[in-house]
Amino acid sequence: MEKTRHVSTGEVLGKNSQVARLRKIVKQTKGSLVLGVVLLLLLFFASVGYAVVSNDQLESTMYLNQYRLGSKALTTAVQSYAVSADQLYYDAYMKELKTDKNRDIAWSGLEANDIKEHEWAELREIAALSDNLVPLEEEAMAAVAAGDVASATEFVFGEEYSNTIQKINSLTDEVINKIQDRLDSSKKMLLMIQIICAVAFLAGFIRLAQQCLRTIKFSQTELLTPIIKVADQMTLLADGNLHAEFDLKEDDSEVGNMVAAIHFMKDNMSAIIDEISSILEQMGQGNYIVTVQQNYVGDYVKIKDSLNQIVSDMRNTVSMIQDVAREIDSGSGQLAYAADDLATACTGQATEVSDLMMLLTELGNSIAYNEKEAEEAVKISNLASSTLVVGAQKMKELRAAMREINQCSEQIIAVISAISDIGEEIDLLSLNASIESARAGEAGRGFAVVAEQVKKLAEASQNAVGQTSELIKRTVESVEVGTRISREAAANMEEVQMGAEETTGRINGIVDKLKLEVESIGHINESIGVVAGIVDNNSATSEETAAVSEQQKAQVESMVDMISKFKI
Repeated sequence: MEKTRHVSTGEVLGKNSQVARLRKIVKQTKGSLVLGVVLLLLLFFASVGYAVVSNDQLESTMYLNQYRLGSKALTTAVQSYAVSADQLYYDAYMKELKTDKNRDIAWSGLEANDIKEHEWAELREIAALSDNLVPLEEEAMAAVAAGDVASATEFVFGEEYSNTIQKINSLTDEVINKIQDRLDSSKKMLLMIQIICAVAFLAGFIRLAQQCLRTIKFSQTELLTPIIKVADQMTLLADGNLHAEFDLKEDDSEVGNMVAAIHFMKDNMSAIIDEISSILEQMGQGNYIVTVQQNYVGDYVKIKDSLNQIVSDMRNTVSMIQDVAREIDSGSGQLAYAADDLATACTGQATEVSDLMMLLTELGNSIAYNEKEAEEAVKISNLASSTLVVGAQKMKELRAAMREINQCSEQIIAVISAISDIGEEIDLLSLNASIESARAGEAGRGFAVVAEQVKKLAEASQNAVGQTSELIKRTVESVEVGTRISREAAANMEEVQMGAEETTGRINGIVDKLKLEVESIGHINESIGVVAGIVDNNSATSEETAAVSEQQKAQVESMVDMISKFKI
């Protein structure tokens, strides 16, 4: 019964394909990683923006207050000088105006900050109002110098001066509040972006962790465990165990295809071995009417051709031996009839009878020797059959080892490539996250923890790569087993060839000796003719010759019966 294998590793990937599923997991993991990086960058930039806005808010407030304090210092100094005419206040005024220059410093600081154009318009209005106070202050100080304190007081405490000071303070407070409100709105927006990015990044990290755990679980359950079972099964097959239990199921996945191939190989090889054993057993029992029916695939076709050739050659050899035996049987019958006629009519001389007996004795010895040679030929044929069984087993083991190597190598390369890519990408992302968290300082401390977790996931992926590398080592060991088995099989096949050649030589020798026996029978016939012509009185001797002829005939008939047991 022939079996056909219906699975192939080159078919279109099915829904259970490990490669397709692993590619899908890798694609999802890459997407999660890219999303996590984008969110991390957004969170980083939002944090930096928040810090910049906070710093601008602080500096702007500080510079506006410094500007107001500078103006207030000038106002206080000039008013105190106008009232008291104390030189100390005049010096304080000049020191603020020429040395401290708080207003100039504040104005320069505001120019460096992000102040909007409408805010600058209000600031320039405040500066203009402050500049308008300078003439009044100068007149007040001039009046004090002239000793007119009342006029000086009127200049710096009058309605114009007071209204201008009040307007400057009001505008300054209004600008400060507007800038604070604007920067507070920016801070709130950036804070909201930070919160959204942080929440999204946490969700993305959880998703990434799930993908990594899914990848590890998939590698363990769908790849490593089944491949180890397949490798163990192939080791048992290499040891010649075709009936070991194999609990994996066939499906349209890559591992399922390997399982189907192993089941097919075990069933086909068991059937081939059973058929070869049955054929050799029948040949050992003399039945050469046998045919090879199993489906010998690949290199096993050579075994099928060799087995058919051996059966055909043995059938032809036995047929030739049967034909020669029949001819000998026919000649022996004729010799017996001639001996009977000689016993009734011949009276030949003793010398002729003695020569006849010598010829008959040589003929008997020759036939016995040919019988031994035929037995040796049978033994050699049986030995060649046994050697052929061993050679078939070795060829079976070699085929199993090589097929296991080819199939395992293809799947392991894909697995190693996919897992190694994942490990390298995760490790690189962990390093980048660590660098960015270090740059962020205190704000990036939380990202350092995330980077550490990503690094651990990368190490887990690398461990999976290490386990896969162990599979490669076992595959190399299978190569060594296959090489050794190949050498042993080649040696056994050489022994079969030598045995077949020796059998052919012995059978050819039998044919040559049988030809000599035919010639000896011819000489016997000539001697009998001479005896018939010159002897008519030696009936007793003739009876002995007849008895010897009957014995020879019985031996030849026994040999014919023995050879007739071979079915060809």
